[in-house]
Amino acid sequence: MAPLIEIDNLTFTYGSRSSPTIAGIKLTADEGEFVLITGRTGCGKSTLLKALNGLIPHESGGTMTGCVRVDGRDTRELTVRELSRSVGLVFQNPEDQIFATRVYDEVAFVLENAGLDPGTVAARVAETLRDVGLAGKENDSVHTLSGGQKQRLALAAVLAARPRAIVLDEPISQVDPQGASDLLHLLVRLNREKGITVVIVEHRLQEVAAVCRRIVLMEAGRVVWDGAAADLFSTPQLLLDKGLRLPQPVAVCLGLNLLPPATSTKGAIARIRAAMPRLYPAAIAEPASAGQQRDGEELISLRDVHFRYSEQGADVLAGVSLTVRQGEIVAVMGANGAGKSTLLQLLNGLLAPQSGEIRVFGGRPRAGRGRVGQVMQNPDLMLFCPTVEAEISFGAADRRVVADLLAKLGLEALAGEFPLALSRGQRLRVALAAVLACRPAVLLLDEPTTGQDYAHIGAIAGLAGDFAAAGGAVMFCTHDAEIAAGCATRILVMKDGRLLLDGGPRQVFAQGGLLATAGVRPPPAAVIGEALLAKTTLSAAEVIAYVQQATVGSGGGPHAGSPARRPD
Repeated sequence: MAPLIEIDNLTFTYGSRSSPTIAGIKLTADEGEFVLITGRTGCGKSTLLKALNGLIPHESGGTMTGCVRVDGRDTRELTVRELSRSVGLVFQNPEDQIFATRVYDEVAFVLENAGLDPGTVAARVAETLRDVGLAGKENDSVHTLSGGQKQRLALAAVLAARPRAIVLDEPISQVDPQGASDLLHLLVRLNREKGITVVIVEHRLQEVAAVCRRIVLMEAGRVVWDGAAADLFSTPQLLLDKGLRLPQPVAVCLGLNLLPPATSTKGAIARIRAAMPRLYPAAIAEPASAGQQRDGEELISLRDVHFRYSEQGADVLAGVSLTVRQGEIVAVMGANGAGKSTLLQLLNGLLAPQSGEIRVFGGRPRAGRGRVGQVMQNPDLMLFCPTVEAEISFGAADRRVVADLLAKLGLEALAGEFPLALSRGQRLRVALAAVLACRPAVLLLDEPTTGQDYAHIGAIAGLAGDFAAAGGAVMFCTHDAEIAAGCATRILVMKDGRLLLDGGPRQVFAQGGLLATAGVRPPPAAVIGEALLAKTTLSAAEVIAYVQQATVGSGGGPHAGSPARRPD
């Protein structure tokens, strides 16, 4: 039986570039497969997906050689409309494919164009919205949805047509943990119960590794690995060399010489308990807590702030009070729609509260213009220059700053490229560099690690740390608990527009019950540490060290082993 999708020696070069973005790709996907494609930012993953439903070559300027066949038919011989019945594509940026103003209309469009009767359309829209977690929002304006909710809506519009294959470009990158889990479980159900082929591009291996059966690893436009997930995680150096992050359960197992490594948190806990049944947490010498540093100059303060988008609408922020000082790196967490992005826009003066007081540098937010820099969730709203270098130079007073940012954010080779032609992760780094070049005193970042590989996440975290150390303050929205645990000095957890938790990472991630009510999950390392040792551990390295101490305390040291490496 022929594969559903067959890629034969595919090479594609965009019209604005001299070298191919993908080169000599050979891949197949059988009916009912679940395939994860991963690799560094800019390695060609998104371009490959566009070739699967005919956007390349039909709608993208450039040169294509080789062949892509869907159900035995060459994509060059079919229209995009014809291919969409077999392969549904969910873009990395949902703004690129959502066009209706109302949620219902977006999902119903493909069904109405297929000539289905209104009753069938209504039933299928309701079913699809329920599947993606948007039930009850049929009449909502798409403009009021959060970034994560828009991603779910884009998926719903594709699912409504019931294609034989779904290809998704980083579908959980802006979705809260519960939403990501729900979405992945939906994809697994569609894959296993209905036989739909799923091809997913994602950097967040932690969430996807436990459900995918096969991983394809790309580097510089080529496939460098194609095989079973378990085999790849047993050779972790390949992932690390390609700038990717090991799932924390995998890193913990590898550090304790438990092979093959577990890919899930539950699996890692079970493996450690089986290998080391006697652990003595009392033997652990915990490091002294540095505590929260709140003695710097006050830069931002909010007092009982309320905000809603319309007079009749519900409060998006409801009585928020907080203070941010120099030197702080504050992570803002919470479910999609909790008010995180709205909070940042209020601090930058893009929105004004209905009541309450906001002070930035002692005055109203607009008085802080030029001193408050913001990188939006969608970087495309901020990019307008013809080249990357021009974009970063636009507000810069010092050319040396531009060169430094190009180097630190891995953009030197892209300096002459058109920003909007880059991958989403690259565009986000360009927007960040452009804001940093203006030398603000407060930096507001909305999901700054979206679409980034691990190496570039490290670069962004390093710049945030340097910024705060130089006397600035950073606030960033994120769903990535590992990033929050690793670089934030303080975490705010929001729920339904209110501030639920405010404290240091160890303090906040110890509140598992409260976090669950807000749609936030601690990093896997914290869950493993709590289950095994009753300790709030923030990294794989901490778990490894603590388990080894607890094992030595039990007198059974040898079976913990000496880790060959210390994953972070």
